[in-house]
Amino acid sequence: MASEQTITLAFILVGWISFYFLAKRLKLEEKGWEITPYYALYKSTKLNDLIKRIANISPRFWKVFGNIGIAASVGQVSFITYVLVRNIWNFIFVPEQASPVQPLIPGVTISFNSLPWFLLGAGIIIFTHELGHGLMCVIEDVPVKSSAVMFAVITFGGAVEPDEEAMQQASIWSKMRIYAIGSIINLATGLLMIPIFIMFGRILPVPLMVFFNWIYFVAINLAMMNMLPIGPLDGGQMWREFTARFDGGQLLQKTATYGFIAIILCNIGLSLAKFGLVPI
Repeated sequence: MASEQTITLAFILVGWISFYFLAKRLKLEEKGWEITPYYALYKSTKLNDLIKRIANISPRFWKVFGNIGIAASVGQVSFITYVLVRNIWNFIFVPEQASPVQPLIPGVTISFNSLPWFLLGAGIIIFTHELGHGLMCVIEDVPVKSSAVMFAVITFGGAVEPDEEAMQQASIWSKMRIYAIGSIINLATGLLMIPIFIMFGRILPVPLMVFFNWIYFVAINLAMMNMLPIGPLDGGQMWREFTARFDGGQLLQKTATYGFIAIILCNIGLSLAKFGLVPI
């Protein structure tokens, strides 16, 4: 199994390297692409009109939802911190109760049988996450310059690019709502799966239940991890805005980023030592 996973990862890397050099040869940068050795980003304004139409349906609802996201972020960070720290404790003192923590790598930690469901579920979750950022930008009068689709070595994603100057001039609460809305949408999506499991779990077709399980898994994990106060994450952006008013704010930001990265890497390292790679 380990050798098969290594071969799969090698094929992924070879495919990415081939795409990178082909993109450079075709000069995709001239067609709106941003190509680097680690990711490729395609920016477009086609989704901007859709974002504006949805935002204008019920601006008050989205602003309240954003406020809920700010409040929920505290609970999300507290919960995932407890889970990660408790898991390290279990690895050291109660190994039989420890749980594996690993990155999601298609073909390696995500089996080929699960890969289509994962890609479909992740695509939906990431799309709604970034759509939420765009909606809140519109409501907070922060222009959206473009929407983007990102492809990386072993994953994909999306992004909404707000106008940087308008974002800097926005109030702290506007910024907080913009950063928090994506994760609260993901959390709500994941929690919505629970009553579906309870009420319809015995009558829904098996493939549909598998798909809903992946929606739940990806949505909850993204909602929690994205709120950690790690620099590039939405939680890191919220922490930066909150600590900017204090003396030593940059120190607090760096401490949180490196501290939580250390906690995550410790979980992954201990998981690899005990369980190895566990395909799901």
